[in-house]
Amino acid sequence: MKRSVAALVAALLTTAVASAQSYPGDSGTGTQLGIEEVNNSGQVGMVTLLDRGAETRILVHLQGVPPGRAQSVRFYRGHSCEDFVPGGPAFFLTDLKDGDSRSTVKLPEAKLLSGNYNIVVFASNTVGAHATACGHLYS
Repeated sequence: MKRSVAALVAALLTTAVASAQSYPGDSGTGTQLGIEEVNNSGQVGMVTLLDRGAETRILVHLQGVPPGRAQSVRFYRGHSCEDFVPGGPAFFLTDLKDGDSRSTVKLPEAKLLSGNYNIVVFASNTVGAHATACGHLYS
């Protein structure tokens, strides 16, 4: 079990550009990046960014999430997951439910991939919830 989780994390962290579906009928090419566990949560997965010009469609998929619990997903400014500024998120995304979140932000994909943003998932959508997963966005 530990080997398969480690292999999954390694595969997720080395993923670059790939095709991804944001919704039925959309075969756009997106940028996929790994999301790693924080605070021994066991939650790992991917974020997919789909360029829509001035907007970016964001798809988040995590494994190891408790069923039925809504988890907050946010973009923070910072140069790494160890460096994100928890005081004020740049964007709130749609809550993660059963491991999935789909959102659209009014920022081009290139800006999100500038190396200045992190995606952070929290244990719940209540104030003071601890982080469970994080991924640094870069091109």
